[in-house]
Amino acid sequence: MNYTELVAAIVGLIHRTDLDGSIPTFILLAETKMNRFLRVRQMETVLAATPIVDNVVTLSADIADVKALWVPGYEGTPLKRQSLDSVLASGLTGTPTQYARRGEQDLFINGGGDVQGVLYTKIPGLTDTAPTNWLASEAPDVYLYGALIQCAIYTRSDKTAYEEAYQNAIAELGANDNRYTGPLVARAR
Repeated sequence: MNYTELVAAIVGLIHRTDLDGSIPTFILLAETKMNRFLRVRQMETVLAATPIVDNVVTLSADIADVKALWVPGYEGTPLKRQSLDSVLASGLTGTPTQYARRGEQDLFINGGGDVQGVLYTKIPGLTDTAPTNWLASEAPDVYLYGALIQCAIYTRSDKTAYEEAYQNAIAELGANDNRYTGPLVARAR
């Protein structure tokens, strides 16, 4: 489903013409919520070996979260995510063992050298000029129900059915994701 089709679907389901101008805001609010909570393989990106400068690695603005970090050569020993106070208290030199988020874009790390890992990117926003993204293509119901929840909040109407449908769509997306990221199982031939 592209942006135009999503807007048309929302219009068709809310049965109101006075909200047409608010629909882009409903979609934006739904994306904001999804970027806070959704973490699936389609959002993963590799962080190549990156220098730690003064105990900080600055991430690009499109990064939502960290899945895993490690020191190159020590892939089996991921850095532990801690509070900033814990990282500061652990000492700031040597081989890194911990990290914390500091602000929106900085990772504060308790050591030096390089770090690499896997990060989660934000869902690219849908607009008239960027009408598609992976989520709208793979799980348009997540977008639709997410936007309808925001519309129900705005109109102070019952959002229960939309929330249930949204949670089911998110669960299905996660279950589909688990098919690709679950443990490997040896099968007899």
